[in-house]
Amino acid sequence: MVRPALSSVSLRELEGFVTYLLEADSGKMVQAPALDSTRPEVWETKTASHTLLELPAEMAAHGYDCYDLTMLLLPSIDRGYLAEVRAAFEAAKVEIFQLLIDTGEVGSPDPDERQAGIDHTKFFIEVAAQLGASGVRYVPGDSRASPENMGDTAAAFRELYDFAQSYGLKVATENYRVFTTDADSLLGLVELSERDYGWIVDTGNPKGPGKYDGLAKLYPGATSMHAWALANKDGAPDWEEFRHCMTMARDGGFDGPIMLHGAYGIDNFSWAPDLWSGIDTMRDEVLVVFGDDSQ
Repeated sequence: MVRPALSSVSLRELEGFVTYLLEADSGKMVQAPALDSTRPEVWETKTASHTLLELPAEMAAHGYDCYDLTMLLLPSIDRGYLAEVRAAFEAAKVEIFQLLIDTGEVGSPDPDERQAGIDHTKFFIEVAAQLGASGVRYVPGDSRASPENMGDTAAAFRELYDFAQSYGLKVATENYRVFTTDADSLLGLVELSERDYGWIVDTGNPKGPGKYDGLAKLYPGATSMHAWALANKDGAPDWEEFRHCMTMARDGGFDGPIMLHGAYGIDNFSWAPDLWSGIDTMRDEVLVVFGDDSQ
């Protein structure tokens, strides 16, 4: 069912734009600098207004009950803390649709780095299960897809899929990071993996003249969407382009949660009077295309 939903990116204004990474030596989550160009260091200076434990109630109060949580937002992976997070989401009746595993080089041509990526991903699959997430999303990483590394990456994806399934988790990947940004690489990997992968189709990640051709290939099998509007020069969303992407999704048979990410840029809801009015405006734009009865 198509339903407007949220993610860690949607609510980064509340979260303070802080990144946490798993430290190999300590086995703990530690605050780290920005990971890539979509997370500029300036974001790290913003103070969080809500803790992760407070976010579910805030979402529910505004009428949203589905959320993609990135592992980068977890300040701790202590079992007791994860149980608290799970209880907070369950109390608010907000589903953690997927834990997003944003790090790990599962597609590396180097066998040691690839194995480290597999182990890293398995670790966070177990975290997803402890959080009570419905599913998990991971990607091959920043190596480029090639005939030489596609087979090994597909084998890794088979292993990871079966591991996640043993925890009862739905499994997805995404057109995110280098290996699977291209739709053909993503679809080729999924086919070669011989497993029933879903995927997130992110409308902001593809760039250039092939964007819409790629989205058209991904919409039919996508299990969820990270929905971005392009930002005009003044930072306002290009709603015409956004509706075009949503119409393509509808006509392609898309049927799943649509995480509302705002306008593509540093402050994705800066164009709105406040965060929640911006989110609601984007939700309304989605419903214009999919209909009010879709949620």
